[in-house]
Amino acid sequence: MQDEKRAADAIACEARRTAAAGVVFAVLWVALGFGLADVDVWVAGFPLWAITSTLGVLVMGAVLAVYLAYVAEDVPLDARGEGAER
Repeated sequence: MQDEKRAADAIACEARRTAAAGVVFAVLWVALGFGLADVDVWVAGFPLWAITSTLGVLVMGAVLAVYLAYVAEDVPLDARGEGAER
């Protein structure tokens, strides 16, 4: 019973981290895209907001994915495991 509670707590923690990463990603996308829409800076013929809302968000998404993979815990979802007798 204690192992089930520990696994459920670990899964809930992973879900909270993933939800927080999704919120951070959405806020950064809005800030880098719409937040820079009034800036009159052009890079290689594109407005700055177009560059930051594509490349900046791509880089930020990769950083968040690496972070989530780094902090992820190995949680057994089945007590019997794969290949165990039933």
